[in-house]
Amino acid sequence: MPDTPAYQRFFAELKRRRVFRVAAVYGATAFVIVQVADVLQEALRLPEAFLTGVAVLALLGFPLAVVLAWAYERTPQGVVRTGSATAQEIEEIVAQPASRRWPSGLLALIGVVALAVAAWLTLVRQPSATGESPTDASIAVLPFSNLSGDDETQPFVDGVHDDLLTQLSKIRALTVISRTSVQEYRNTTKNVRDIAAELGVSTVLEGGVQRSGEQYRINVQLIDADTDGHLWAERYQGELTTENIFDVQTQIATSIADALEANLTEGERANLERLPTQDLEAYELYQRAREETNVGVAELGFRTADRLIDRAIERDSAFAEAYAVKAIIASYMYWFFHDRSDSVVAAADRFSRRALELAPGLAEGHWARGHYYYRTALDYDRASEEVRLAQSSRPGDGEIEGLAGDILRRKGDMEGALEHYQRAVKLAPRDAQANITLGETFALLRDYEEAEAAYARALELRPDLEGNYTRMAWLRIVATGDTTDARGWLEESQSLGVFMPRDRAMYEHEMLGRNFAAAAEATALWPDGASDSQFRYIPRSLGIGLALRAGGDSAAARDAFDSARVHMEERVASDPTEPRYRSALGLALAGLGRDEEAMREGEEGLRLMPPAREAWRGAYRVADVARIYTMTGRYEEAIDRLEYLLSVPSDWSRWTLRLDPAWDALRGNQRFEALVGEP
Repeated sequence: MPDTPAYQRFFAELKRRRVFRVAAVYGATAFVIVQVADVLQEALRLPEAFLTGVAVLALLGFPLAVVLAWAYERTPQGVVRTGSATAQEIEEIVAQPASRRWPSGLLALIGVVALAVAAWLTLVRQPSATGESPTDASIAVLPFSNLSGDDETQPFVDGVHDDLLTQLSKIRALTVISRTSVQEYRNTTKNVRDIAAELGVSTVLEGGVQRSGEQYRINVQLIDADTDGHLWAERYQGELTTENIFDVQTQIATSIADALEANLTEGERANLERLPTQDLEAYELYQRAREETNVGVAELGFRTADRLIDRAIERDSAFAEAYAVKAIIASYMYWFFHDRSDSVVAAADRFSRRALELAPGLAEGHWARGHYYYRTALDYDRASEEVRLAQSSRPGDGEIEGLAGDILRRKGDMEGALEHYQRAVKLAPRDAQANITLGETFALLRDYEEAEAAYARALELRPDLEGNYTRMAWLRIVATGDTTDARGWLEESQSLGVFMPRDRAMYEHEMLGRNFAAAAEATALWPDGASDSQFRYIPRSLGIGLALRAGGDSAAARDAFDSARVHMEERVASDPTEPRYRSALGLALAGLGRDEEAMREGEEGLRLMPPAREAWRGAYRVADVARIYTMTGRYEEAIDRLEYLLSVPSDWSRWTLRLDPAWDALRGNQRFEALVGEP
């Protein structure tokens, strides 16, 4: 006995007292019980605490089972305390061959491992999800059904839906799919699981709204996308007042947060409980105004929205959110060139200030200030700060996320902009414009593979948009110089009936076929006689002049350039601070051989909009200066500008310089040829 090591005697004692056997049986049994509990929890929709409790009990029971096995044994007389072993009993166990001693120990080890695995799977493992691995706190709120069945109630129903999305976007722990991505599911026949997979969420909220006189009823149900089971459902009804409606929306948002275990901070609760107005009619006018601003960028929509919001403010002069919307409308009117007057800029400033005076810290107020600084003042630092303040109250708002990206992109921080745009796409996966914006930014960074993936998603979502085809065509040119494939994209859009002839001039003239006569003819199709965008203003006469000049018809080109000069001098006189007008006038003067005047106008356009002030539009002013220098024979100065364009994020690449006839005069120049060498 003294020659037997102590550890062997200990293990022999464990075997004698059947501790190994109990450990093996207990571990295996506990593993099975936990797995059965997992199945029952899902099938019966039991709370998660049920499975956690089973696992904890299994763990706590193990040491108890081991202690009881050590202390007691079963005999014909019943359960008695285990007596001490004799030396001979221990020696007999130790003397057994390994083939008889080891299996019991291995089975015990397997039992312990099985118990540990069951506990880990239950208590430690993070649950996974399908598709894009949505978190448990991700939700899509489908458009509410109009249970009243009349068209007059629909704006109210849509307003309740929009406001609920706004409420949910205030909860940082939730990922809420934006309005633009859920609208396509109005009256859908798709099932919840398919919708959730397309949107990358784990839960879906369905609901309906009924309005009858001064009464309302709202039904909502939160559905688990994996099981198609109801996590929570409720019906609300009562007298139709803004206080009641917002109280219901607060209750719904809070209940959703509770169901998804998204903890609310005190600040978030206070945000949810804020009542913007007690005037029901003002509230409905506000809802209708917001709807008008959501449907497009046409001037008529903005002016209609402005009239509606004025009526809302007349009814409630302390309606802060209404002032914020009025300020944003003014910023949009200026940005989209519907009204570039000083009074519009002043309105964007004044009404956004008023919103914050009435409700300090209001997310909508800071968002409106962000629009003002971004769209009218081009003060991107202050715009970023205002958007940051808006996000602090509305962290889950995809539109605010997109504006944050827009601001950084204009500042030239393309990488920073990408982070916001990728987040915006996550919040609006079915929004073609969000994907287009992401693709544009990848293209500016010359990551053409990622740009194509984003454009392809936009095209899949909106095959009816002509711009999606021209973007794919442009991408072929800028990335690879493949004019054949680019033309194929344009022909496809034409065959589908979505091709816009306004783009023919650029593609025929600059890139695809060097068909200058066709390019000149195509300018007749330009709306309002000009190719007008935030980046360039080219009147039809200037487009014709540039095309004819490239084709060698100097006399006809001169007449066109002179018409363009007259047109642009009038434009510059009406708005001398518009950089696009200065650049266009410079091009017209260069075509007439008035070199010094041309360079002065081109440089003035660049001074008004340098890349340091705005990276994207500023690059176009650099390109126009380069073109003017090329037309006036200042080739080295032109190449300096082109080298700059290729050194920063921009819409230019070596392929565009190689294909565009605007730079034909530079070909053969050693510096230019080195610049446009194989990409």
